Amino acid sequence: MNKRKLLVLGLFVVLIAAGFIAMRQFAGMKELPPERPKRATTNFVRVDEVAYQEIDTEVVEYGRITSSQPLDLIAEIGGRLFGGRVQLKPGVNFRKGQLIYRINDAEARLNLQARKSQFLNLIASSLPDFKIDFTEDYPAWQKYFESIEIDESLQPLPEITSSKVKTFLATKNILGEYYSIKSGEENLRKYYQYAPYDGSIVSVNLETGTVVNPGANIASIIRTDQLELEIPVDPKEIRWVSEGAEVEVSSEDGSQTWLGQVIRVADFLDPTTQSINVYIGIEAQPNSGIYDGQYLRATIPGSRLEQAMQIPRRVLINEDQVYVVKDGMLQSRQVNVEKITQDKVLISPISGIGLSAGDSLVVDLPANAVENMKVTTEVGSGPGGNRPSGDRPRKAKNQPDSVTSENRSET
Repeated sequence: MNKRKLLVLGLFVVLIAAGFIAMRQFAGMKELPPERPKRATTNFVRVDEVAYQEIDTEVVEYGRITSSQPLDLIAEIGGRLFGGRVQLKPGVNFRKGQLIYRINDAEARLNLQARKSQFLNLIASSLPDFKIDFTEDYPAWQKYFESIEIDESLQPLPEITSSKVKTFLATKNILGEYYSIKSGEENLRKYYQYAPYDGSIVSVNLETGTVVNPGANIASIIRTDQLELEIPVDPKEIRWVSEGAEVEVSSEDGSQTWLGQVIRVADFLDPTTQSINVYIGIEAQPNSGIYDGQYLRATIPGSRLEQAMQIPRRVLINEDQVYVVKDGMLQSRQVNVEKITQDKVLISPISGIGLSAGDSLVVDLPANAVENMKVTTEVGSGPGGNRPSGDRPRKAKNQPDSVTSENRSET
């Protein structure tokens, strides 16, 4: 029985081996398809001819409008708060010189009048001495005595003509009382807050009728006829900004424009933005459509470069190199980067090693671009590609505006 099983198993193995050998023979008889020739890969690049020209630089940044003179109105004396010529409410406009609020000054005014009465008494008691001992000075002091009004500010004292008169006035305490009254008159002005400029009330912290203490913050006001636009500028770009330059300020959508001027340039970095703040002054006319807190765009004209060219930012490699095509191969060239915008780079020539006029600058690179790669060129959209809103090539007289199209990559 065991021999019979071994015989069947051996026969099964022989049949499988024979089938495998036959399959290999039949497979070898099949003709293989001819191999296709490998197609050569062609790297296409788009180039522009290098052409330098005069370019007026610009710095374009965004910032927020603030008032040139925001003020907190702090009470210097205490008392009950009363309204002025304008309503003490947020959003109320006022004109320069209008009374914004006042603090009850009845007690201070009565005290000052009592001091003036005492002063009158001192001078009256001294006039006989003036008439006898200082005859030449008597008319001036008599006239001064008659000019004093209890409800009006004291006039300056008559001229002190000698040391004897000075000594006499000191012993009578006339000088001390005079300056004490002048101090009281100055203090009385602190009970009245007049508008220092045309502006608006931003916030009110204490309502009328409240008893305020010295040092209390009553309200905050801003100046609305003189505004400032604060913009952060990259330290690399600050060399293009100069004080006094006229600036075009516009809304974000460009529907409104205003004229401003660079009034200050900070000489330190803002630690939060790592930029240098530039302040642009704007004179706002009534209903001009510009408001404190508004976000606006500023275009600051910079200096002029005599020889420069704008290239797409994407073609810059290693921060200061580009590719050119020479003898059908890519070659790198160093460039002097003057200014970088969001999508453009402003370059100038470097003697001996940089780009020369007429070179074929590669403006669209293949992904695998390397030095000495063989390429086929296509002409691009002209020197410098598209012109960004910022740096403008200087246009010759009677030269029409040129229209360029966006460079598109073909690899």
